[in-house]
Amino acid sequence: MDNTKQINRVSNYQMILLITIYGLMTGFTYLPAINIPPANQDIWIVYLLSIPYTILYCFPLLYLSNKFNNLNLFQYGKIIMGKFFGMIVSIYYFSFLFISLIIFVGVFIEILDAALFPETPTLVTAGIILITCVLLSYQGFRNIARLGEVIIPIILVIIFLLIILGYRNYDIDELLPILGDSTFKEINLAAMNVGIRFLDVILLTMITPYLSKKEDLNKIFFRSLLYSTILNTLIVVVIQMGLGVEFAKHLAFPFYTFTRLINLGEIIQGFDSLYIISWIMGNALMISGYLYFATVALGEITNRKNSYFIIPISIIVLILVTLIKDNLPILPLEEPTSTIILVMSIFSVLVIPITMLIVYLLRKNKI
Repeated sequence: MDNTKQINRVSNYQMILLITIYGLMTGFTYLPAINIPPANQDIWIVYLLSIPYTILYCFPLLYLSNKFNNLNLFQYGKIIMGKFFGMIVSIYYFSFLFISLIIFVGVFIEILDAALFPETPTLVTAGIILITCVLLSYQGFRNIARLGEVIIPIILVIIFLLIILGYRNYDIDELLPILGDSTFKEINLAAMNVGIRFLDVILLTMITPYLSKKEDLNKIFFRSLLYSTILNTLIVVVIQMGLGVEFAKHLAFPFYTFTRLINLGEIIQGFDSLYIISWIMGNALMISGYLYFATVALGEITNRKNSYFIIPISIIVLILVTLIKDNLPILPLEEPTSTIILVMSIFSVLVIPITMLIVYLLRKNKI
């Protein structure tokens, strides 16, 4: 249970920034869509085409969150599904948030190992980011949103700066021929795959009670989706023009590799450090948000304050990431992580919300 809702009101602007950066961090880090068939120069079209599919997939959750805008997903899940099945829904979404935390922290460690600290033990690097996120989570969601209001514009400026500075490496021929090597079926299937992965709508349904203007929920969703999709599309275009379509598909962290190629002569180099700075800030915000709402979910399940669980959950994540990282690949481009994310996406965004919506419509007069 989160007992701080009344003092955690956030503005539309803050939420648009947060959901946008959450949606952007995937492309900014490992860009999974670049390997989704047709996996060619038309991936930027796939991203744009994914917008209507994402709206369609997210409709059940948005509809229910508008109907119960004073409650979060866990709370109205119990009202719609009843105490027993509502508890199952809460446990499932807690599991989703918890697994997401493990993946985010694991990927964070992998790119830090590749870029800065190859010899540093996982326990140390994971511990540093989790301590930071614990401190942020204890301050409440309002302060996470306030911090985002300050640093997200900085992150976006750095992204645009890196894109501009990399102009010497661009080859527009890498984007040609447009739709020459893709079929209508391939493009649409890929767009469906990208659309179902907009998992940040789950966080938006939990944030709804915190909004200062709850009636603007749909505006926040549409603007965040539009902004994050356009930015991800821009990143895809830049990576493909800067690195080449085929080479980019074989990279774990393509945007990071792109930034390492940027230079303004032999003297001015090292722009990859700007990427690392912005990437760390974005991940701190994202991991803090998921940690906070994972504890809110556990609070709803146990009927206790979410603050009781912030440190225990963080310790468990730290232990699991340390144990898993050296034995199994965590990077979402690889198996089994990729399959886990796809299955979680289907159940989290589509199967469970549609079930809840059907039950709500059948029981609407009794609720």
